Amino acid sequence: MSYITEVVSNYLNLTHKHILLQDMDKTTYILLTAFIILTISCSSGYALRCYICEQSPFLCRSNLTCTEEEDACLQIRMVNLRTYRCWKMSKCSKDVVAQEFSVDSFRHLCCQRDFCNKSPSLLVNTTPLGVSAVIVIWMMSR
Repeated sequence: MSYITEVVSNYLNLTHKHILLQDMDKTTYILLTAFIILTISCSSGYALRCYICEQSPFLCRSNLTCTEEEDACLQIRMVNLRTYRCWKMSKCSKDVVAQEFSVDSFRHLCCQRDFCNKSPSLLVNTTPLGVSAVIVIWMMSR
């Protein structure tokens, strides 16, 4: 009898360990996914992307990845013309912009999100959402 009890006990322990490993694998996948998403969206090596046009009367469609020193996007509105470019947030005061562009009457916008210099409206970065969707689909297909 004790042999059968021992075999059953060992089997139950192995089954319980297998279930724990499965749960740990799911937990590991969830934590890994969260880590990847956070890393992508909060990466310090991230480069800002801005619209780039000089004195354009039209909506700007050209864009550029800014350099490390350029940590902001700039939009300058002068009557019917607008200038879009990468810029430094530390140089976003009206006086500095007026001096750099030799203009008197203008309005300007400095912001720090991808393509935020298109208009004052809030734009959403969809990269983390797309990456997380791919990871979830990959995990479900396994």
